[in-house]
Amino acid sequence: MHIVMTGATSGIGREAALRLAAMPDVRLTIGARSPDAVPPLLADKATVLPLDLADLDSARAFADELAGPVDALIGNAGIQLTRPMQSVQGYELTFATNHLAHYLLLRLLEPVLAPDARVVLTASGVHDPAMKTGMPAPRHARAEWLAHPERDLQRDPSPGTAGRRAYASSKLCNLMTVLEAARRWADRPGLSLMAFDPGFVPGTGLARAYPAPLAWMFRRVLPLVVRGRGVSRAPISGAALAALATAPQYGSGRGVYWSMDNRVPIDRTPSSLAQDRAAAAALWDDSATMVGLAA
Repeated sequence: MHIVMTGATSGIGREAALRLAAMPDVRLTIGARSPDAVPPLLADKATVLPLDLADLDSARAFADELAGPVDALIGNAGIQLTRPMQSVQGYELTFATNHLAHYLLLRLLEPVLAPDARVVLTASGVHDPAMKTGMPAPRHARAEWLAHPERDLQRDPSPGTAGRRAYASSKLCNLMTVLEAARRWADRPGLSLMAFDPGFVPGTGLARAYPAPLAWMFRRVLPLVVRGRGVSRAPISGAALAALATAPQYGSGRGVYWSMDNRVPIDRTPSSLAQDRAAAAALWDDSATMVGLAA
């Protein structure tokens, strides 16, 4: 079983990767911006290829290195910024890394996905205003405005708020991509397409771009004090992510949104915006233009 994964070097991704690499029937390929930085315990059990998700050309080169069939594709890598930054191609960096690069990998690898392959993109409950996560909720999923925030008349003046809303919007895009792929690829009924909300997992590397005091609090303090049904830990959510890619009970998910609730993934209804078919179709088509593919 060949599994391809991004975001495997820290947090829930590292926990999932270690579990997958330990399975006797799994051959794991990891994309990493700095292959030399992959923990030895993981590097010894997986094939590690260079992949910089901030550069679409790097994503294309990574896909070119992969021979089929691919039995599972896990798009888990993600960033959250506190100041404006751009990708190599000039797009807003969070949108480019979290959404566009994973969209491109999904499109490029679709021809080599096995008939019964699974695709899992890591989304988040922050995409849904009803979840009241404390993060600024997405206002829309318009690719042009997310890629070029200066064109959005409702853009946030505060860099910190803009960065957090960009993250929430990118997670909405991950979820909408899964739902739209399930509709567009109706001729591939055996393909499982899933989005995964790992819950709030303090202590991971997601806050690495935060100012040092906030990053320290996220890593060291929040894991000790934050509680709730939607709060998880890296080993728990990592195990769930690995299960989505391999366990029999998750093998027929077709546009399913799994979300951690009381330490287990449940089938949750996405937000109304995520279920907007016209918006999802436009996001798919506009993303295709941005990455240089036909819709």
